[in-house]
Amino acid sequence: TFPPYPDLPQVDLFAFLKSAREVGGDLYDFFLIDKTKFCFAIGDVSGKGVPASLFMAVTRTLLRTIADKVQSPGEIVNILNKSLTANKTNNMFVTFFLGIIDLETGQLNYCNAGHNQPFLVKANGEVIKFNIADGIPLGFFSSYEYPESNMMLEAGDKIVAYTDGVSEAEKSEEEMYSEDDIEAILNANVDKNPREIVKLLLAEIEHYVGDYPQSDDITMLAVSYNGQ
Repeated sequence: TFPPYPDLPQVDLFAFLKSAREVGGDLYDFFLIDKTKFCFAIGDVSGKGVPASLFMAVTRTLLRTIADKVQSPGEIVNILNKSLTANKTNNMFVTFFLGIIDLETGQLNYCNAGHNQPFLVKANGEVIKFNIADGIPLGFFSSYEYPESNMMLEAGDKIVAYTDGVSEAEKSEEEMYSEDDIEAILNANVDKNPREIVKLLLAEIEHYVGDYPQSDDITMLAVSYNGQ
């Protein structure tokens, strides 16, 4: 149900997931770690079908378990990677982006594990792509250390995250949607709220793809920091 926290005016959020098959491997999650720390995540498991869906479910469960004890995105992602690598029985991996917003100060701490770089839609109308190291997806090497980054959000700033089912939506075997197309939509709609942004992007992708069959899961998550 959206908005998920009607009694929490500091943050607004909307997310959407459409699987390419009956079960999918994309994931998004969001929850309050405590009264002032808001955590959100998005990921994309390699592969399709039931195995990807199971790996996704394990990833999400581990995230919740770890975040109950650790509040640093870098630490959470590093522990998550070690857990997924140690317990992996197949060749699957997951790209993953995790952010934690301090609702009192607006500080965003985040960590990226090989996932598409989100966009930051500033309150002043500027659209910026996150400038962070890609890293590698979770589940490859248990010894890999993922760095943590941070930035200060201003009231009205929005974060738009997505999986490559959005940025690489296919019109044909040779034509794909792109991150430039996403950025153009965001630039034209900087005043929209998270629900409106996600709906606009979805409508644009559906129009672009037309009758071409959906080849990958489509997932989007938009978060607005509204300040105190």
